[in-house]
Amino acid sequence: MFGFHFKNSLIAVTLVGVISLVSGCNSNPPKSMMNVQPGERFHLKQTITIPAGKARQFIQFGQITGSGFDRREQHCRIEIYELQTSRTVIQPESFRIERVQLGEEQIAQLNQPIQMAANLHTRTSDLPEYNPVLALSYERPETMDLVHLYLKSKQQPNVYRLTCAGALSDGSMADAPRSFRPQRTEINRILGTVGKIEK
Repeated sequence: MFGFHFKNSLIAVTLVGVISLVSGCNSNPPKSMMNVQPGERFHLKQTITIPAGKARQFIQFGQITGSGFDRREQHCRIEIYELQTSRTVIQPESFRIERVQLGEEQIAQLNQPIQMAANLHTRTSDLPEYNPVLALSYERPETMDLVHLYLKSKQQPNVYRLTCAGALSDGSMADAPRSFRPQRTEINRILGTVGKIEK
């Protein structure tokens, strides 16, 4: 009887946890986590041109860098909804920030860990000796903590969002504070003369 009640309670707690997680994905983060909030404005101060067939342009060190950027430093990118057959010109404007979403992005790794159990014919003596330090290094892939600022404009409806991210890192404190998710001050420093976030 006790087992039955415990199992039902566990299921109820699990369902509440899942529902909270799902609803949390759709809500804006609190100010304690992100000090840029919906209703604020992204002021684009200069024209940004996105080439045909591309969806974004990167901004780093206060200037537009095109399609490339240094992943070891904080950066932003401005994105459009739909690819165009001709270039897209985003004109200077004050965009309303409709929604804010936190996330992370993983870059595909070229060097994958050895799959020791993949080949059943491999002799144990041929396998490399287990090294716990190396094993731990495979557990934490390099990611970039980011914030998506979803933009709204009647004049330029194809402008989708401004995304700003910290430097690529595996969690090492040696990468801090560059690896931290950018807040308002850092975002404005990344944007430089290109734009600014204001209340």
